[in-house]
Amino acid sequence: MKTFTAPAVLRFAALCLATAAPALAQLQPEELTKESLAETMQPHWVWLNDISFDRMLDGRAYLVDADSGQMLGMISSGYGHGILMLAEDGKTFAVPSTFLARGTRGERTDVVTFYKTSDLTPGAEPVIPAKRYNGMPFQSVSPVMPGGRFGLVYNFTPEQSVTVIDMQAQKMVGEYATSGCSLIYPTGPSKFFLICGDGALQSATLDAEGKVTLGKTSKKLFADDDPVTEKGVWTGSQWLFFTYSGKVHVIDHSKDVPAIARSWSLTTPAEKDWRPGALQAAAYHRGTGRLYVLMHQGGPNTHKDPGTEIWVYDVAKQTRIERIALETPALSVAVSQDDKPLLYTTMMGETDLKVRDALTGKLIRKIDGFGPTMTIIQPAPVPGK
Repeated sequence: MKTFTAPAVLRFAALCLATAAPALAQLQPEELTKESLAETMQPHWVWLNDISFDRMLDGRAYLVDADSGQMLGMISSGYGHGILMLAEDGKTFAVPSTFLARGTRGERTDVVTFYKTSDLTPGAEPVIPAKRYNGMPFQSVSPVMPGGRFGLVYNFTPEQSVTVIDMQAQKMVGEYATSGCSLIYPTGPSKFFLICGDGALQSATLDAEGKVTLGKTSKKLFADDDPVTEKGVWTGSQWLFFTYSGKVHVIDHSKDVPAIARSWSLTTPAEKDWRPGALQAAAYHRGTGRLYVLMHQGGPNTHKDPGTEIWVYDVAKQTRIERIALETPALSVAVSQDDKPLLYTTMMGETDLKVRDALTGKLIRKIDGFGPTMTIIQPAPVPGK
């Protein structure tokens, strides 16, 4: 076997370097670029929230263009991500988040981080009480009040309270106790109610600075043997709550004490084995007055089961107008609020967003490649809708 002396090895290495030098000289450093989006969310842009069950410290939300099928961006939101607080004009949004000093342990800090839609870059970040509800997300955990001045964050420790955020000044107003009632259901720029464990509703108001004053509590409204879920749907003028068996209770909030204005059923007696369910169980399109409800076949207490069909209702007439069979079950449903609405569905454990024509139910496209634990779908706000 041939051996090389030390000088020969050095000459060989020098030859390799000399040969490679021209190629190395041609390499240029990669330049990082910054992309910009439209200043305002477009009607068919939609946010998909991912609680990241397999990496709870790394919650995130994906911004998607449902027309092109492209993901436009992503924001990170820390531990136990819930939902975004979308400004009504679509130009900004805020994200309630929880962080621990040493990742999995250490001092807890809760913040609300503000972003511009155009660049998805973090901006103002007021610290809020470290009490933010951390659990399965609901739309009622951090809603923005109609008119857009204030946003509210629901706290659970298990003591319950509400933190008020001034969305325009991008600062915290304060924290206010809620007498043990939970979640937040806005009914106007300065009014909302909470749902209580005994089936009553607690009214509340905000003053001009955002201070909360609790009002009267209603009598018990919901039956023990057929309770409502907490997944109410806002029509723009009324709240609709769904019972385990499929009744719809319409809430009248025009007076000092919330009350049930009327009730109707999603099913006929022959369809009693069909029930509403899922995480984000229903969506309402304000322009057409259509209600989209995820339905499944099941017995009592299956209100968390995913839907196998979407049943479409004319709310004014309280009648079903269509049934949409789904290719695969869905845990969340949402609808865009423009004049050519799209219907969105996702299923936890799957990685795609299904997009349909909301008026015909026809599947338009599937957009794949997201995280497997998507929860609440948030379509773009459409001013005036």
